[in-house]
Amino acid sequence: MVIARPSDIAVALVAVIAVGVFLASLVGLAEDVRGLSVLVRAMGQLVVGLVVAVPLGALTGQSWGAVLFFAVAIMSYVNVANFMDGVNGISGLHGAVVGISYSFIGVLTAMPWLTFLGLVISAVFAAFLPWNLTRPGLFLGDVGSYLLGASIASVGVAAIFYGAEPVAVIAPLAVYLADTSFTLFRRLRNGEPVLRSHRMHVYQRLTETGLSHLQVSAIVTLFSIATSIAGGLVLLALVPAWTGLILIGGLCAAFLLLPRFRGHSPEPRPHMALGSLDPPASPLMRPRFRPTRWAIVGASGFVGDALATQLEARGFDVRRIPGPRVRMAPRLDRAEEISDVAVNYPGMAALVTSFQATDVVVNAAGLATPDAPHTYELYGANALVPAIVLHAADRAGVERTIHISSAAVQGNRAVLDETMEVLPFSPYSRSKALGERAFLAAGRATKNSDAIVIRATSVQGHGRSTTETLRTISRSPMASVAGDGSQPTVVSSIDGLVDFVIRVSTSNESLGPVMLQPWEGLSAGDVLRAASGTEPLHLPRWLCRASLFCARQLGRVVPEIAGMTRRLEMMWMGQGQASAFDSTFPAVPRQHIETILARGGVRT
Repeated sequence: MVIARPSDIAVALVAVIAVGVFLASLVGLAEDVRGLSVLVRAMGQLVVGLVVAVPLGALTGQSWGAVLFFAVAIMSYVNVANFMDGVNGISGLHGAVVGISYSFIGVLTAMPWLTFLGLVISAVFAAFLPWNLTRPGLFLGDVGSYLLGASIASVGVAAIFYGAEPVAVIAPLAVYLADTSFTLFRRLRNGEPVLRSHRMHVYQRLTETGLSHLQVSAIVTLFSIATSIAGGLVLLALVPAWTGLILIGGLCAAFLLLPRFRGHSPEPRPHMALGSLDPPASPLMRPRFRPTRWAIVGASGFVGDALATQLEARGFDVRRIPGPRVRMAPRLDRAEEISDVAVNYPGMAALVTSFQATDVVVNAAGLATPDAPHTYELYGANALVPAIVLHAADRAGVERTIHISSAAVQGNRAVLDETMEVLPFSPYSRSKALGERAFLAAGRATKNSDAIVIRATSVQGHGRSTTETLRTISRSPMASVAGDGSQPTVVSSIDGLVDFVIRVSTSNESLGPVMLQPWEGLSAGDVLRAASGTEPLHLPRWLCRASLFCARQLGRVVPEIAGMTRRLEMMWMGQGQASAFDSTFPAVPRQHIETILARGGVRT
């Protein structure tokens, strides 16, 4: 219920909205200039919502429940405007349409402040259009889209608090709300990350059907005008509110279906589960194999550089070769199909030439991004490149090709092993599992080169940020283990991995198609003690398991949480491993990993 006359609160109301919009612009500016974490950005947007909703609620006598609800609504619409600001003209036209609609509502409801603010919003964003639509154009950026979302949401909330018809106020925003809600719901349903940038909004999919930015912006604007008219019919009492809502819903549904009408269907989400695979044959024994020349693909990376440096220190001839830059559709999941794609790699001839006159090729290339979403780049680097490297090595007459994979392909199994049973839990682990399969499938067609997969475990080393992070956690109150902490862990050293790869590369013994990096003897408790010098906190196992279960469910849609969950699981629960080659290839002494953990990620 309104507790003051319009003339008494108009100035205070406009001032509150101005302050909120200014603060939103500052948050957007900080995001543009420095970048903000998801948490900091969300907190800033919530502060904006509270700065506007609390005073407006006090001025108009709203309940605290309503105030909190609309504070979150303001925060949410700031994000909606930011999500929808992806093509030229769309935001400027949206501001113009909403501003005019608010002005119309202000005239019909005797709210001059609403008419004034609506005209200001319309004029500001309409004036920006010529700069946005010409070449070279200007863009709103986060500061502009935050200003747009905060101004529209704040004025809308004020209008509803002051008694305006909610259907009429929300109607101009309906298309933006429908596009964003529908897209986020679909990504949640598919287990896709909702906080990562993507091109799955309806307006983005329309551009992929061949429409220009201006055409798409015009379509969104026309639908917004239509929903605004439906809201106006309710405001003028020409139709009841429920009829207006049906009209608005029908218009939004028609808009959401437009990409399908134009022949565009969203690409299906890849299934994490991969089908069974017959065990590949073991490589041939080569009793006279004496390699002296290596080619390291991806030698600029952490593992590749360490391997190349150690080989050079031992006097071997090493060629450092950049990894091929390729892309692959995440939907491809048949190893033979990926291998066939690899054969037709355009740069194959040049890669074959770079491998000639070498004895061993090691593929250490790939994207080591455990939190990454499903992208063509991720699958190109981790799933397609291994098969490309093997085909090229075979054509060059290389006798042994090794692909360095990751034990992450087997997920949270109680015991890692060297079977083809995989349990991917993220796009990264799935891409690595496909890389193994494609590599071994290519190996069935090769004539000259052995194909060997080495699964690296949780490799730590000087200069690696993950090692410094582990060390920091071990010295914090978060340092803890499940139970007594005696469970084994797969935390290992870069020294151990490099040593293992070199011994496998030069071995005359019987080798497997898949070989697991040897266990270096540490338990979950040993890792934290080595990194911090103190005893970690011991937690009940049931509490750890329950917490991990909840975190995994949330991690399905937020990759950052999925990555943190996996690291937390490794710290608490550890993981066992079993290799058929323990006696042939024993691990390096545990002092290697203990020294690395004690020094952390700082290179000495």
